[in-house]
Amino acid sequence: MSEHEALAARIAAAFDTTEVVEPRPGELPTDQDASERLVDAIVARLGGVEAYKLGATIAAVRANLGVSRQFFGPIPGNRVFADGEEVPAHLARQRGVECEYAFKLSRDLTPADAGIDRAGLLAAIGSVHASIEIPGSRFSGLGAHGGFALIGDTGAVGSLVVGSGEAVGDPARLDEAPVILEVEGAEPFTGNASVIDGGAFGPLLAFVQTALARGYSLKAGQVIASGSCTGYIEVPAGKLVTARFPAINGVVTMRFAEPA
Repeated sequence: MSEHEALAARIAAAFDTTEVVEPRPGELPTDQDASERLVDAIVARLGGVEAYKLGATIAAVRANLGVSRQFFGPIPGNRVFADGEEVPAHLARQRGVECEYAFKLSRDLTPADAGIDRAGLLAAIGSVHASIEIPGSRFSGLGAHGGFALIGDTGAVGSLVVGSGEAVGDPARLDEAPVILEVEGAEPFTGNASVIDGGAFGPLLAFVQTALARGYSLKAGQVIASGSCTGYIEVPAGKLVTARFPAINGVVTMRFAEPA
């Protein structure tokens, strides 16, 4: 077993546990292509994908991570939650949240769609939803070993909570609209999608082209969370988290379970 395969196997084995993976000398990827190959090797061991998170869709985030392009993280089905659900402690060693627009596919996208354009992709999306992304790491912490390791660790996939939504319409209407994050007992946080490259819908075309080229199956009903509108906010266990997206009349709520 190669060092690359060994790290993929260890990350996959730790995925639904609180075990911390300590990389061995020479195991970590040293460029983004190697990071993406590590992701693919991990996902092959995890099973079905129900959603995708996009990362580094903001120029300042790419600069901070030292990467040149956006990335994506495939989210297994057991880590996608409905509005109001409690996220188990063993799936949330890091308890931070980000508010994101999540776009739901209305049809499968196949290799025949490799040349799809913006209009074609918009037609393939049935709705846009309020969502809360919960980044996670199998390493000691988010970004503990740099940007390439963060990408290689499935793009810091934690969990995704998906709430209500509506038809997309003109996606430009989402960009300047407020997104409000409320954490029980704290002052609200406010942001919007204008910080994302090309706005809320902007990163999706590059994602689809890249995912299809890497052999991923994009299925009707899967959702794609396109980037943080509010930044990363840490949340105590047990507190009610509410994210409001007035542009789509969308609301989503969740809590982190108290550790046993």
